Amino acid sequence: MNPEHLLDLAEQEANPEAVGAPRQAVLRRAVSTGYYAVFHRLLWTTAESFVPARSSLWKSGVLFYRALDHGRTRERCKRLGSNPLGREEQALFGFASFSDDLRLFANYFVRLQELRHRCDYDPTLKISKPQARQAVEDAKKAVSIFNSALPDDRTLFISYLLFGIRSP
Repeated sequence: MNPEHLLDLAEQEANPEAVGAPRQAVLRRAVSTGYYAVFHRLLWTTAESFVPARSSLWKSGVLFYRALDHGRTRERCKRLGSNPLGREEQALFGFASFSDDLRLFANYFVRLQELRHRCDYDPTLKISKPQARQAVEDAKKAVSIFNSALPDDRTLFISYLLFGIRSP
């Protein structure tokens, strides 16, 4: 899925043209779609880090596209978004923290996923139109930040999301 198209859809869902208060299903869907735009940006970048999209080998790229797991990615983003990084991560990377932008991206990812879970699974949640719009704006910022990160930093970030740190 194209992350930019998902962002466009989330924007439409967060700003319905119908008269009156938007339905909760529409606002919740906007949050969920915004989160999925961010997740699919990660998936595309992961796959294209190993196999160019227009390559004859792209079928193997699908394996990389499917390699990230929502829960593990959230947990690893929590670690990567901290300043300073944990001891193990500092020892692995050789620095105390990722750039401000990638830390911000990691924290956006965590918050958006947590809100998406609430929107998708908490039947008592009432989300307002401004909250849905803010979530979509946060998703747009997250995608923009990730797109503009230095390629080497993105590769290191994605490698950690994929593999984490294995015990000796």
